[in-house]
Amino acid sequence: MSEKSERENTEEKNLTRPDKSIFALEIGAFSLYNGLIGYLLAELSGDNIAAYVIYFIVFSFHFIANNRILHLTHEDLYTKIGRWVLAFSVLAGWILYETTHASDLTIAFLSSFLTGGIVLNILNDELPDEKKSSYPAFLIGMVFIAVLLQVLIK
Repeated sequence: MSEKSERENTEEKNLTRPDKSIFALEIGAFSLYNGLIGYLLAELSGDNIAAYVIYFIVFSFHFIANNRILHLTHEDLYTKIGRWVLAFSVLAGWILYETTHASDLTIAFLSSFLTGGIVLNILNDELPDEKKSSYPAFLIGMVFIAVLLQVLIK
């Protein structure tokens, strides 16, 4: 929707950005996504400090990539409003986790939803185009994540 709106704005209105309604929709969706990350952080890492550190590192890179993409797409709107809304949504998710209780089934459902969201987000925005990809970089990233997961599991 963002790319379509940007194309239409370029052709019809001589603008290089998507409509503000698309911005609001994207920020709303990413707010829910970030809130879910904040909500599940404590649940998924338990009392393991190493797990917290690993989640922090992994999600930091993920948030940096999302920040870059949203900034390139929406520029000033994102800088003035969007990034603050997204930062607050992680905090709001954590506060919600601390003040409520969810069943194991609900946590499992939310975890699977988050995992799917992460995979879709990475496939859509973070992986390079086919011609700009690097198999060695992909392999190094896979090995790095596998090692991190092994540290978490132990």
